[in-house]
Amino acid sequence: MNSALRQLSATTWAWVQDSTDWGFSNAGVVSSQGVSLLFDTQFTLDATRAMLREIDEATAGSAIRTVVTSHQNGDHSWGNQLLPEAEIITSRASAEHMCHEITPEQLTALSHAKGVDSTSRYAARHFGNFDFSGITVTGPTRTFTAREEMTVGGVTVELIDLGPGHSAGDVALHLPQDGIVFAGDVLFQGGHMIVWSGSLAACVESVDALLATEADVFVPGHGQLMERAEVVDFRGYLTDVQEAAVAYAQDGLPLDRAAARVHAEFAGSLAHPERLFTATAGAYADTGALGALQTLELVKGMADLA
Repeated sequence: MNSALRQLSATTWAWVQDSTDWGFSNAGVVSSQGVSLLFDTQFTLDATRAMLREIDEATAGSAIRTVVTSHQNGDHSWGNQLLPEAEIITSRASAEHMCHEITPEQLTALSHAKGVDSTSRYAARHFGNFDFSGITVTGPTRTFTAREEMTVGGVTVELIDLGPGHSAGDVALHLPQDGIVFAGDVLFQGGHMIVWSGSLAACVESVDALLATEADVFVPGHGQLMERAEVVDFRGYLTDVQEAAVAYAQDGLPLDRAAARVHAEFAGSLAHPERLFTATAGAYADTGALGALQTLELVKGMADLA
């Protein structure tokens, strides 16, 4: 698995992974006049250190004064402790959900439990090779709502509170002058989307908010960089899944059977088609056919479908 710091403009770089596997997330940095803003950290301390070394070299040692956290999933935030001098910013909705996230200790225990149930096997397969030792989960020092404009040296950036979608609270970073958006997990490239929030409709609304920026370059939370047309296609994929799942909900089909049908119809060549269980569950919750499922219930659904 390789990762690379790709320069997008004179002041902006994206940290891009070449893997669609669980836990390998993208990030980014804006640097101007000797100061930098970092969008997201990594899943482990070692992975975050490797990224920070590349960023330090590319930005000539500019000080990272601000970290913007797209959401509280560990693969986007568990390296925050390595930047103790930085202000860590996220949305109020994202921060409020922090206490519901699985901890590094819990994920380690789950992925090393050697259980025979589907959830244990799934966790071991996808998370068993990560080293979460030494992580102290470090949350935001400041929150915001709606939108907030700030400057990084001489660069204007816009923080966008997207509300629930992929997670219970997602944040995007927009660079208006460069036409670039760091989307976090509101966008996936090369793999199916995960819907933790309990609403597939909210995921579509989040993509609409990104498109409304009129940006041309989008950095997804996972996978390769996306152009605007690819984001439009991604929205189409979400709405197609939504339409099919809602129809199954209205027909009274049980969730597991509906997820299997959605999987058969939409799996295609994208990685992790079992994640379509979470999209189906989100559509079912949108219709009122069932309530939003908890994290481990969603993981079990994915594991069973896989």
